[in-house]
Amino acid sequence: MIRFILSLFIPFRWFIEKMGADYNQFIRILELKLTLDNRRVNPMSKKAKNDQRNMLLMQSVTMIFLGVFFGIFLSMIKSPFTFYYLSHTFLMVMMAMTIISEFTTIIFDTSENVIIQPLPIKGNTISLARNAHVFIYLALMAFNLSVVSIIIAIVKFGIASGLIFIFTIFLNVLFTLFLANILYLGILRLATGEQLKNLLMYFQVAIAILFMGAYQFGIKMIDKSNIMNMVLPVHWYTFLVPPAFFSGFIDGVTVHQHGLQDLIFITEALILPFVAIFLTGKYLTPVFNRKLMDLEQGDRMTKVKSEKSYLSLWYRLMSMLFAYSKEEKAAFKLMWKMTGRERLFKQSVLPAFGYIVIMIVVPFFNKPGSLSNIGKSDTYLFILYAFIFIAATLPAALLLGTNKQATWVFKSLPILTPAVIFRGSIKAAFSKFFLPFYLIVASGVCIVWGIRVLPDAIIALLVIYLLCLFMYYFQNPLFPFASEKSAVQGGMAGIKVFALMAVAVALGFLHKFLLHWFDYSNLLLIPLYLGIILYVDRVMVYSKISWKGVDRINAY
Repeated sequence: MIRFILSLFIPFRWFIEKMGADYNQFIRILELKLTLDNRRVNPMSKKAKNDQRNMLLMQSVTMIFLGVFFGIFLSMIKSPFTFYYLSHTFLMVMMAMTIISEFTTIIFDTSENVIIQPLPIKGNTISLARNAHVFIYLALMAFNLSVVSIIIAIVKFGIASGLIFIFTIFLNVLFTLFLANILYLGILRLATGEQLKNLLMYFQVAIAILFMGAYQFGIKMIDKSNIMNMVLPVHWYTFLVPPAFFSGFIDGVTVHQHGLQDLIFITEALILPFVAIFLTGKYLTPVFNRKLMDLEQGDRMTKVKSEKSYLSLWYRLMSMLFAYSKEEKAAFKLMWKMTGRERLFKQSVLPAFGYIVIMIVVPFFNKPGSLSNIGKSDTYLFILYAFIFIAATLPAALLLGTNKQATWVFKSLPILTPAVIFRGSIKAAFSKFFLPFYLIVASGVCIVWGIRVLPDAIIALLVIYLLCLFMYYFQNPLFPFASEKSAVQGGMAGIKVFALMAVAVALGFLHKFLLHWFDYSNLLLIPLYLGIILYVDRVMVYSKISWKGVDRINAY
């Protein structure tokens, strides 16, 4: 498979060398990267295992499944230009989000420089291989997302149109990769060192929330009755919009109706992606490499900051509420500090709060007239239970990090059971990141609906905390912040999340039923959930998490 992928670059040898790279070195470095991708460590067995095939297969099936939903929407559109314009817009947005969330670490990775820099290899060769590595996976993702759309295009507009659509998908990937390089080069000019890492993290969070919000608001604002006859007009500024390049190219080659307009789109689609990649490889890459070297040197020279021993009043209050024994208080304090430092954790958790705000706001935005009677409805239950998204995100995020080689520290702690560490981890993360935000929203709910809904806010909080504990304790007992995404994401993780959502919906309907059964019947849920939480926290966790199970999963 790797040799087949590498053979696809043979026709572009002249183009690669014109960008200042050595073709043979480029192929060898790219082959090394792809080979390393195929060598994973299975956390369940601690043995090297080639599980990348299964992982890629699962990811491909997921992408194709996601493309089905968008394909159903596209199938209603009659205009070829509109069909392909929306297709390429969807692909560009998905690829941009993937670059931001998944490939930023690859683009900014300087670890390979320790091995490669002493060798007689051109800097452009290294960066071009890095971009080609990202391009391969983006192209695979874009094609999988478009499988259903390609079939629909062939049925609606003919085989030639569908084949040209496939060609433009790869042009789209090239151009999106160019835009990402421009964006990251601009960020490198704004900040360096630790500031750059923090800026990147918050930038990723902001972009993820922005795309989620745009998608939700866009879906709500579309008039479904006009989708079938939707035709996008072509104005002068349309020629400056990247998705229009590729949709106009397909429309121009297959329909031949617009003369000069078609010629402009065809020229843009065929020339701009290759010009963009040439400029990236020839001129932007040297600048990018110098900035990365400065970043690496800056990281090596960064002074270690001494931390203040002072801890906030909120920490002391939460420690009294959640931690009881001395061992658990120590674990709670350690995890409280670590959750504030780990970027991968915050990068995974913080977007969830943005999604919750969007989920709460969009229904009211769609029906502004309902705001006048909002105080008389039970919509507050939807607002409170929207936080269940945190229970699906927080447990897995606690596992993500780069501290795999430091897990021996947890093993060396003088404690009888590792359950203490896991209890402190989930409690510290939940109380530090979730509770403040929930209390603010719950206070707003009580102001709008009255103090009578305070018990409902407490019940929803108990449900979310209980499900968060279940999700965390039923994961593999991996030590906090020491696992890659590939180790915590997979088919079983998705099934667990769907099961969690199903349970949350069921408990939400039970809550609503009791509200309308008889007065104060909902209060029965408070002692019930408190009892289950105490059982999980005091009994179940010790039987679920033991040193034998922890040693079987973690590597020291």
